[in-house]
Amino acid sequence: MINIVIAGVGGQGSILAAKVLGSLYLSHGLDVKVNEVHGMSQRGGSVVTMVRAGEKVYSPLVSPGEADLLIGLECQEAMRAVPFLSPDGKAVISLRNIPIRQQQAGSASGSGVIGRDCLQIDALALAKEAGNPRCENVVLLGAASKFLNFTRDEWESAIREHIKPQHIEVNLKAFTLGEKAGEECL
Repeated sequence: MINIVIAGVGGQGSILAAKVLGSLYLSHGLDVKVNEVHGMSQRGGSVVTMVRAGEKVYSPLVSPGEADLLIGLECQEAMRAVPFLSPDGKAVISLRNIPIRQQQAGSASGSGVIGRDCLQIDALALAKEAGNPRCENVVLLGAASKFLNFTRDEWESAIREHIKPQHIEVNLKAFTLGEKAGEECL
């Protein structure tokens, strides 16, 4: 069973990221369940999206301590979702909230709260470099691709499937920048 938690704020694209991940696992013949738990997501509130894949998935919910991967679209929301990570889980976290990054994220990875496999990426800066700050979610998918066993062609196909045609090229550039940032962090 593969368990992924995506934590962020409403409007950051966690559901799109989950759709891309879900289609990748579906293309490998796995059963996939996706669930989002949110409060005031349309007003910038917390959003936690869960993706589960396996031979047979009975529940879309990831229990605390079971996530293989945490993708944090916003630093504070990622810190709130850390309890979902398994002891061997990996995390890819955006440094979206600079004061939080200085106070929590830096100390969290250094103190072992998240663990040694935590990539902290300035995803917003990379999304802007790609040409659209709204591509931050795809930057993080690029960085997270280091922890997932899909080919570059599979990623590109899934991105093309879920992104509007006029936004595909900028999202592919964002994915590539995320991949490179992930390589540099390891």
